[in-house]
Amino acid sequence: MNNNNQRLIQSVQRAIQIIDCFDSMDKQLSLSEISERVGLNISTVHGILQTLLFYSYIDKAPESGRYKLGLKFLEKGILVSESLDLREVGHPYLKIITEKYQETSHLCLYQHGGVYCIHKMEPPQGYLIMSSKVGRKLPIHATASGKVIISHLSESELNKVLSPGLTKMTENTITQLDRLHQCLAQIRQQGFSVEDEEAELGAYSIAAPIRNHQGRVFGTISLSGPVVRIKANKDLIVSDLLELAGNISLEFGYHQT
Repeated sequence: MNNNNQRLIQSVQRAIQIIDCFDSMDKQLSLSEISERVGLNISTVHGILQTLLFYSYIDKAPESGRYKLGLKFLEKGILVSESLDLREVGHPYLKIITEKYQETSHLCLYQHGGVYCIHKMEPPQGYLIMSSKVGRKLPIHATASGKVIISHLSESELNKVLSPGLTKMTENTITQLDRLHQCLAQIRQQGFSVEDEEAELGAYSIAAPIRNHQGRVFGTISLSGPVVRIKANKDLIVSDLLELAGNISLEFGYHQT
C-alpha cells in the first residue's frame, strides 16, 4: 500500500525496481548485482528478468550474460515523444509568423499515410484559404505541407501513399509521377516546399519540416496567402519558417548533427 491506500501489485513493483536499477552509470548489470540492489533472491529476480526478456523490455548480452534495457523502451519512447501536443508546442510559433506577415499559418501532422491540418491561425484581415480547414486531410501531392512530408518518406511508403493517384485540383496540380519525383528531390535539397496555386487558385504556400528526436519528419509549419504577397516576401518567409520549424523540432528532441 502507498500513502493513498491504493493497492499496488507486488510483482509489478518488483519489475519496476529491476528496471530502475539501470541508468547512465550502470547500463549493464549481472543477475547477482540486480538481486543485491533490489533486495530479492536470485531465483525471483531471474524469473522477472525472463519475463521482461520475453517482451523485449530487457536484453541480455550473449558474451557476458549481463542484462541491459531492451529495445522496447526505444519504441515506447518514440510514442511518448510524438504524443506531445504539436498544437500546444507550435502555437506560439504560429503567432510569431502570422503577426509578422499578416498571413495565415498552419501546423500539419502526418499520420496513417495522410497529412492533416491540426492548427490554423489567421490575421484579422487575412486572405481566406479555403483548403486548410482544421481537421481536414490535405491533398498530399498538391500542398506545400504534403509535399514536404512525402519528400522524406521511404520509397515503399511513398508508393503506398501515392497509390490512389494524383488528383488534378487546378491547372497547376502536378499529376505526373516523374514530375512529382523531381519536385520532391528539389524539396529535399532545399529544405522547404512551395505550393503555387496547386490546390487552390490564387493561393501560394510555403512549408518547412518538423522533425522528432529520431530526425523523422512528422509535421510541418507553413504560411499561406495570395500569390503576389507571399512571393514578394518569399526569401524572408522561407528563412523564418526554417528557423521556427527548427525550434519546434528542438522541443521534440531533434538535434541536427
